[in-house]
Amino acid sequence: MEYFTTFPTFTLRSGEALRNAFKRLAKSQNWNDDRTSNEKTKFQKMVVQELNKGFNKLEHLQDLCQKLFPDKPMPTSIKQCTKLLQTKYINIWDIVEGKYKYFDKYADFQKYTRNGRVFKKELAKSLNFKVFLRHL
Repeated sequence: MEYFTTFPTFTLRSGEALRNAFKRLAKSQNWNDDRTSNEKTKFQKMVVQELNKGFNKLEHLQDLCQKLFPDKPMPTSIKQCTKLLQTKYINIWDIVEGKYKYFDKYADFQKYTRNGRVFKKELAKSLNFKVFLRHL
């Protein structure tokens, strides 16, 4: 991810969750709480930009639907993809990190998300594809 390339002494590990990489980066740079918060906002803005590149294209949404729902028929439009994705609770960070899982129950999703997987609300609202937005 482009964000990490701005720190030449930091190496992103293969397969490492981006949230964990960010925590490791903050620690390696000895950032205080204010700097960590500011950098986290920059990091999440770049994540939103990356997501917005893909989530306005049918092919990307179909790929996501196929990974999440391999037993369901392939949606043939963005509207159908949206409809299918809205049937489940999906954490944005899981999609970013290539983990294709969902929750049937809001309470399970809420507990899972509140355990360090919250995406900043104001940034999440800037996603082109709002199907992932859920009130916690």
